[in-house]
Amino acid sequence: MRIAAYDMLLKLGQRKYNPGGAVARVQRVPFGLYIRSRGNPDRCRNEFNALQMVQKYTSIPVPKPVDLVVKEPSGTGAASRPQAYLVTTRLPGSPIALCEDILSDDDYRHIAAQLKDYLAQLRAIPKTVNPDMAICNTLGEACSEPRIRDWQPIGPFRDEAAFSAMMRFPDDPARRGHKIVFTHADLNARNILIDRAVHADGRHGYGVSGIVDWETAGFYPEYWDYTKAMFEGFRWRRRYLNVVKDVFSAFGDYSQELNVETESWALADGI
Repeated sequence: MRIAAYDMLLKLGQRKYNPGGAVARVQRVPFGLYIRSRGNPDRCRNEFNALQMVQKYTSIPVPKPVDLVVKEPSGTGAASRPQAYLVTTRLPGSPIALCEDILSDDDYRHIAAQLKDYLAQLRAIPKTVNPDMAICNTLGEACSEPRIRDWQPIGPFRDEAAFSAMMRFPDDPARRGHKIVFTHADLNARNILIDRAVHADGRHGYGVSGIVDWETAGFYPEYWDYTKAMFEGFRWRRRYLNVVKDVFSAFGDYSQELNVETESWALADGI
């Protein structure tokens, strides 16, 4: 019954919010909700849990997880695989990727300050799952990361050395010696929402209204969010990339880690 109800909401959302198009993989629907449909069950379970953890331990604005249900296989092709429906609340605002040109320097300073605070809170989330494995998803299970083995589940890993062994240049000094922290793992300009806000000096501008898309979240080496944020750097304007560098500089110098990752990307890793 829940699946039937969500299928109906998806059709209503498609007609109301993107008429003429197909139902989006992450579709806005009535009642202030979004539904991720045809999702990978393991990644959806991880996102549902990640959202619960972020809400429990931080003040970061994230969607509220409402429901998760899995549709069992019923045929051939796509229907031969289980598919998840993840239902969350909607947050106000639009992705920075769509709004870069309207932001002032003051807006970017405000956004950078917010992101530094949110990252500090994120990294302070305690790891209470699978204590024998340092690197894992939020449930203590295998990681699912498009930059490594093209979404194939890997791990969990006892330490960073075992994790780095799955990547190119595993013996490079930039691949070891890091703290393991709670990580969004896809913190790019499409997943950071902004909306109108009042800055500390009383002026009106824009600020972060939410962070979305937590399906790859987990416990990773501390540089992981930075290199992922820079992964598609060619898509974003230099001013935004400078903000990203400023935000992460508060936590460490990850330039060598980015250099190694960039060499890997040049060899088509993660693409």
